[in-house]
Amino acid sequence: MMIKLACNYSAELLNLLHQEKVTVDWIKLSRWDVYTKEVQFARKVRPVLLHTLPNAAQSNLEEMDWDDINNAIQECSSPHIAIHLSGRHNYWPNHPATIEAIKQRLHNGILYCKGKLDVNLLIENVPYDSRSEVYKCVSDPSFIYSLCEDTGVELLLDLAHLRVAAYHRNESPYDYLDQLPLHRIREIHVCGPEYDPENGLQDRHLEMAEEDYQLLAFTLTKTSPDFVTLEYGGTGKKMEWRSDQDTLERQLQRLSDIVNSQFKHDGI
Repeated sequence: MMIKLACNYSAELLNLLHQEKVTVDWIKLSRWDVYTKEVQFARKVRPVLLHTLPNAAQSNLEEMDWDDINNAIQECSSPHIAIHLSGRHNYWPNHPATIEAIKQRLHNGILYCKGKLDVNLLIENVPYDSRSEVYKCVSDPSFIYSLCEDTGVELLLDLAHLRVAAYHRNESPYDYLDQLPLHRIREIHVCGPEYDPENGLQDRHLEMAEEDYQLLAFTLTKTSPDFVTLEYGGTGKKMEWRSDQDTLERQLQRLSDIVNSQFKHDGI
């Protein structure tokens, strides 16, 4: 099966598609606060990947309107939806959590969400650094592998998150990758992290660098994802400043070449 290329929703992406300067198979929506507005524009152009679920260890999952979420999934025709595999310190305000407690809470959250959804649930790896609010264990490849197997869910592999976690764990991103459940990867997220002089490598959703493209190409030789999704560009104050149209075009053209090259390499 040919890998589908997806990209964050943005006005710049719509312009490029209208001008036929790039090829994108799906558009990703991730802002629930403006979902109703953005989905109307996106669906006229391409099918939509919905990416709006919170963190699997949150204590308020039961308060979410799962009917609304499933209705949105159906409206988008999204084949799956993902939740972040995040265990934050503030989820255990009274005392430091043990690895077993963190794993059990994530396990329960994943199964709860899985049972509420009309489509497959994916779990997404998260970035980690020693100064972040995320427990280190949630970035352990063996921890991620075990949760995927125990809950029977697939993996959304974010390569920028992987690079950040590997950097702060003093590990090679390639060695880190090899320890993950590669057979369970259904979608890959890509964008460019940024090196901060004070805090090291950080997840910033900037333009991809050569190292990011090389890591993706290597990953595609070991996995069979349905989607590769570029997370550069977007809407709102958080993303608009990193949504340059020329930069977006440059990345999508390179990604299209990589995905098509892998397709031909597989002899399909």
